[in-house]
Amino acid sequence: MSSPPTTPMSQASTRFGLDSSISLEDVKGLRRRAVERVKQVSTSQDIFLFLVAFRILNALSVKTFFQPDEYFQSLEPAWQIAFGKGSGAWITWEWKNHLRSAIHPAIFAAVYWFASCLAWVLRLSPTYRADLLVAAPKVVQAVFAALGDYYTWKLGERIYGTGSNEAWAALALTVCNPWQWFCSTRTLSNCLETVLTVIALYFWPWQWSLDPEDGDEFDEDGLRKSENEKSAEQISEDQNSEDQKVEGQKVEGQKVEDQKVEDQKDEDQKSEDQKCEDRDDIDEMAKSVPSLWDRITHSIDWHNRLRRCLFLAALACILRPTNILIWMCFACFIILRIVTHGKVLSLPWEGMQLWLNVSSLSLLPATKNERLVLAREVALCGSLVLLLSTLIDRLYYNQWIFPPFRFLYFNIAQSLAVFYGKNDWHYYISQGYPLLLTTLLPFALVGLYQSLVPPDIPPQYSNDSRFTKAIRYQLATTAVLIPVILSFISHKEVRFIYPLLPLLHILAAAPFTTFFLPAVSPAIPRSSPLTPRRIILGMLLIINITIALITTTSHQTAPLTVMTYLRDQHTKHYLSQPPAGFLAPAPSTMTVGFLMPCHSTPWRSHLVHPSIKAWALTCEPPINYNASAKAGYLDEADQFYANPKGFLFKTLGNSPASKKRLASWFGWLSGRRRVKGGFGREDMIEADAWDGREGRKSWPEYLVFFEQMEPTMREVLKGSAYRDCWRGWNSWGHDDWRRKGDIVVFCLRKQGDTKRRKGLLW
Repeated sequence: MSSPPTTPMSQASTRFGLDSSISLEDVKGLRRRAVERVKQVSTSQDIFLFLVAFRILNALSVKTFFQPDEYFQSLEPAWQIAFGKGSGAWITWEWKNHLRSAIHPAIFAAVYWFASCLAWVLRLSPTYRADLLVAAPKVVQAVFAALGDYYTWKLGERIYGTGSNEAWAALALTVCNPWQWFCSTRTLSNCLETVLTVIALYFWPWQWSLDPEDGDEFDEDGLRKSENEKSAEQISEDQNSEDQKVEGQKVEGQKVEDQKVEDQKDEDQKSEDQKCEDRDDIDEMAKSVPSLWDRITHSIDWHNRLRRCLFLAALACILRPTNILIWMCFACFIILRIVTHGKVLSLPWEGMQLWLNVSSLSLLPATKNERLVLAREVALCGSLVLLLSTLIDRLYYNQWIFPPFRFLYFNIAQSLAVFYGKNDWHYYISQGYPLLLTTLLPFALVGLYQSLVPPDIPPQYSNDSRFTKAIRYQLATTAVLIPVILSFISHKEVRFIYPLLPLLHILAAAPFTTFFLPAVSPAIPRSSPLTPRRIILGMLLIINITIALITTTSHQTAPLTVMTYLRDQHTKHYLSQPPAGFLAPAPSTMTVGFLMPCHSTPWRSHLVHPSIKAWALTCEPPINYNASAKAGYLDEADQFYANPKGFLFKTLGNSPASKKRLASWFGWLSGRRRVKGGFGREDMIEADAWDGREGRKSWPEYLVFFEQMEPTMREVLKGSAYRDCWRGWNSWGHDDWRRKGDIVVFCLRKQGDTKRRKGLLW
């Protein structure tokens, strides 16, 4: 059977960059490619929606305490911005000394304001309003975490190719990483810094860091296109040739199967009818699907991509000034050229070779236009972010201030960070990377080793393209260099290298795919016995799930559950009137004292109600002290643990005696005097050390402390009106001896209470 004749088509075909004369097979191929483009867009959208749902579930499942900064460096300032200075937020010394930018809290302040308005519109009860305010920041951070996962996958596609197994492996690694489940949905500035960094890296002009070659493609501004992105004409030609080959095979098959050919005239008529229908379908698709040229030109609009990259990078640097180290590394790869001289040596062992090289630096692998564009956009985007940050900080601090400078001055020049802990020089190697990667550590190490092979090794000794090889080398170099630089700072935390985790996922994806793909490939029959690699993969997945569940649902749960208990007590005893038999009305202010290391629990973000007045032990650093004074400095928490009995007697005085007549529901308070204050609607005791402020503390109605302190507290409070009323599981063990055991709550009882469970309860 002869192939259908070609006939002119309408001008709709020119939308796709094709000739006006096109065969029926080309029309069908064009239809199929249009549908594939729609499916590709739908796939990305579906993946992102899945990641959002997954991370929201993740965020709402986290019931454990990690770092105080999760609350005191983000949610507490945000609470103050949203609800005012009298709302009970605990503002730490960093904010009082202008060390932090208010950009991060401003995000959650908007979340709090919106959630509060929603609660008012829905007329939620105080209990449900409190639950909404506790959950709202988690949901927003979950969306940020989903963006980080999504752009880790997209960056993997830029490096390894669209739809590549390595890109899918990078997505699987970030989803299944226990650290991601444990940390990514927490409201730490490091988490948002990580998200901003990986999105910015996706938009980074990687091809500018390669040495110019004769085959490079340039746009109208003289900027190089990525090697992994073909021109519209090349892609169209490749797709046409492939479709024509497939359609030709189908035609040959039809010749074998069909023995008789219908009348040529009838066949031509059918072909004309079919082409008319196809033409109409193409017109409709052209209206709804972006043309190939539009999609390609959008993807290589490097001005917009670079601006997005630099804007996000500048935001990350404002959030965490140390993030600038990452961008200095990548900028050096554009400014500097690594020249390597060496050769391959054959070793005595069969099939083994050794690459010896000597590397040196030379300037300017980027073209002149690329350097000018980069410098211009850095100045433009950096100035815009600085202006935005300065205005927000001016509104928050009521003065012109630049927090990053003060952050570096206090933490490095005055070494105040050492006050909160000093770590070994090898911390990031021995603890940092193992905590970030857990079971993925071997694959990350292999990926680092493979990627650190110099990018100009002869092609016969590497399977990667020049573009992929260069990016992997840059990622690996940065992932090694940043921990080395940060190791010179005495105070170290694993979250300081958290922005490197997406890079490590991408580097680990290649060896992970090489190792496991043969074991899970569809080419292997399902009936075949389990291979060792399948067993290893299953074990790794089980271990990851176990670690994720233990760290988010079991280890250190009491700091959060005790806040829920206190809110419930406030709702039960302070937001409702007592039975008619009580003569005195229910007090409107509930008081709580935390006798534990500073910032061991969340604060107003979980207490919520402003009528819960609370104090806790503080740990202000020795600001502006000389070296000798710093050596002997003890903060309030240290003073308490050095001499608990003496501290309590000196600070709080005698405890409320059980035989004295109670002044209200919850007992006699030493030195109590009814005064108007607080929020203008409740009576409060005369004490002013609430919410981290300086001043006199008094015995509260609830005392909260760790089980380690329980024997001492029972001895101090023997014969008083305090009895244990709640105990919450915390952990099996802790590296801080002061935080060992359960969290225990003692509370004042009223006359006539009876014993229930382990203590005298309400």
